[in-house]
Amino acid sequence: MAGRVQSPSSINLFRQCPRKYFYQYILKLVTGSNIHLVRGKAVHSVLENFFKVNISQIHSENFDFELRTLLFDMFRQEWRKSKPELEKIGITIHNQIYYYNETKRMLTNWFDGFVGKLQGLMVDRGLVEGFKYLTPITEQYYESSSHKVRGYIDAVHEWAEGVHIVDYKTSSRDKMSDDYMLQLGIYAMMYKQKHGVAPKKVGINFLKFGEKFIDVDDVLIRDAEAACEQIQFDTQSEEKIDYPKKQSGLCKWSTGQCDFYETCIKDN
Repeated sequence: MAGRVQSPSSINLFRQCPRKYFYQYILKLVTGSNIHLVRGKAVHSVLENFFKVNISQIHSENFDFELRTLLFDMFRQEWRKSKPELEKIGITIHNQIYYYNETKRMLTNWFDGFVGKLQGLMVDRGLVEGFKYLTPITEQYYESSSHKVRGYIDAVHEWAEGVHIVDYKTSSRDKMSDDYMLQLGIYAMMYKQKHGVAPKKVGINFLKFGEKFIDVDDVLIRDAEAACEQIQFDTQSEEKIDYPKKQSGLCKWSTGQCDFYETCIKDN
C-alpha cells in the first residue's frame, strides 16, 4: 500500500494516541468542532487579512490608531461570522463573551509587538516601506513528495538576513513543546527542499505572550525527516490492533473529551 501523505498535525496526533489516528485518518470518523478550533480559524483569518491593508491610505502621524481600528474591525467581523458555529457546539453566551475578550487581548498583545517593530523601521524606511518589510507571505502551502508530508505555513518572512518562519498559536502557555518543535522542523525541512536553502529561524508567536524562535540546524531537519519516515512505517496497516490506545489527559478533561471517546471506551 502506498504511504498516505501526512501533515505535522497528523504525525503529532499519532504520537499522542495511535488509536485516535486510526479513527480519524483510517476510518475517517467525523470529528467535531470546539471553541479552540473556531477561535484559531478566526484569528488566522484576521492576521492574514491585516497584511492586505492598503498601507498607503494610512496616515503616518496616526498609524497606530488607524491600524488598530482596522484590526479589531476585522476581528469583530470574523467573530460575528463564527456565531452560528459557536451556537452549534453549545458555547453559552457567557463563555462566548469570555473567549471573545480573551482573544481580543491576544490580538492586542500581537499588535503592540507589531507596532514596536514598525516604529523602529519607520525611522529609516517610513511607514509604507516599514509595513511592507514586516508583511509576510501568509498561509503558504508546502509539500515534500519524497517525505510524503504537506502543510500550510502561517507566515514566511523572506528577509535579507535570513528567512524566518512563524506559526501562530492561541495557547494558554508559551511552552515550546515537542509537538511544536516537530511541526517547526517539518516546516524548515519542506522550505529547504523547495528553495534549496534552509530558513534561518523558525518560531511560534504565542499570541497571548509573544514570539519564541529557535535557530534552524541540521539536527532539527534530520529529526523532522526521521519523524516523516517513521510515520510511514507506523501507519502501513489498516488494522485497528496495530493502533494501540494511549490513555492520557487528552482522553477526557474537565470541559470536554476526545471526539472519539465514546467509540474508544467500547473498543478493545
